[in-house]
Amino acid sequence: MSRGKSIYKVLGLWALIVILTGCAAEKEPLIISPLSYDKLTEPTMPEYPGGFEKMFEFIANNLRWPGDDDSCIQGRVVVSFIVEKDGNLTDVKVVKSLDPAFDKEAVRVVKSMPKWEPGMWNGKPARVKYCIPIRFRLAQNN
Repeated sequence: MSRGKSIYKVLGLWALIVILTGCAAEKEPLIISPLSYDKLTEPTMPEYPGGFEKMFEFIANNLRWPGDDDSCIQGRVVVSFIVEKDGNLTDVKVVKSLDPAFDKEAVRVVKSMPKWEPGMWNGKPARVKYCIPIRFRLAQNN
């Protein structure tokens, strides 16, 4: 009879191990919500002074149609740049080209922008790469 009891002990121990292992496997890791971060550690993106609306207003007011007025080229140029820790824009270059004359004009306008508010990381200013599209289209005559 002692042999039968030892088999039950082994099976019982094995069942206990399986149950405990199963419970441990079902536990989910602790996930910290992004809302629980404080403002010192939360990363923030750089921003044009006054926001997106003011940035696109600046572009519209300063963008000139390159080349001759008879050109029918339309489209967009995507320009990338780095907003430095002090808000200056550096490494301005074309990521998506339309035409060399239009690319040159898009880069000129971005380089003429005022200083941005820099991005923040861990409460300190940080360098951030940024991209913006600049659209060239003909005005519709109604």
